[in-house]
Amino acid sequence: MINRAFFLVLPRVHMLDLAGPLQIMATLDELGIAGVGIQCIGPDSQVSAFQKVMLGQVAPLPEKLEADDVLFVVGSKLDDALQSSPAWKTAVQWLRKQFLEYRIPAHVAAICTGTFLLGDAGLLDGRLCTTHHHFVQQLRRNFPLAQVVDNRVCVQDGKIWTSAGVASGIDLALQLIANAFGDHIAIQVARENVVHFRRFGNDPDLAVKFRYRTHGNQLVHTMQDEIANNLSRAWTCETLARKSGFSSRHLARIFKAETGITMKRYQMELRMDLARRLITGSTLTLERIAERCGFSSMQAFRSNWNKVESVPPSQLRHQQRQAEMS
Repeated sequence: MINRAFFLVLPRVHMLDLAGPLQIMATLDELGIAGVGIQCIGPDSQVSAFQKVMLGQVAPLPEKLEADDVLFVVGSKLDDALQSSPAWKTAVQWLRKQFLEYRIPAHVAAICTGTFLLGDAGLLDGRLCTTHHHFVQQLRRNFPLAQVVDNRVCVQDGKIWTSAGVASGIDLALQLIANAFGDHIAIQVARENVVHFRRFGNDPDLAVKFRYRTHGNQLVHTMQDEIANNLSRAWTCETLARKSGFSSRHLARIFKAETGITMKRYQMELRMDLARRLITGSTLTLERIAERCGFSSMQAFRSNWNKVESVPPSQLRHQQRQAEMS
């Protein structure tokens, strides 16, 4: 869970780096999902943004973070003057104290050039990280012990998250919410803010629940919710048509137009995704997993499994156990 979300802001902060994730996190309380406390913090009580907006009432840096806090380290216009400023040095010292001296296990999420603050604080050594594409090479030069990757929206290494910045701070915040509250809550927050989950380049594939949510059609979102919330039911266009008041032909057409796949395939991908997670993350028997995922029989489960997987379920489970032991 997340109890508090802090946003560390320095002079010449980029407004979208701040406003995007701040809006996403604040939606949790707005929708009555969780009373997450939101606060902008920094060495200075007033901060002038790079976009010529003055931020006031910035709270002092808290004495100590807690395990269920999230700290967003917001990017600013990066240059030598900023990195040699008292505000930068104070922030670096505070970060080092929180995460290296106190060893606080809170999540820290750097947006855009906020990654450089983490690097100066010594938090990136040996860790995967990223930043805005204009600064990737500079990040590599400044912090040779960091494992810097490019062409990524966001990167997670343990409880340290980094992102490409600007609009990708929204993606980072949604991923944090998904981790803390579940996929369905992240989807709800994304829909409220009319945004969707993204991946760039070599990023890992999105979970099925996110992969086909990159549209704004609320009727289709509702249909997807119905299917995802009851995988054991054999959903058809006719069944959903009776619930929605539209014709089955109309629903089938708009579902495929918005998601790129048929309703039947969407349900099957959700079932297979759940099956993989239960095989690698539980001790349930294959028979019980097939039942939980909505397959009518073990034969139906194995038939669909063999169409998309190269190894049997038992072998996948064994490989996962071996990886955990190594």
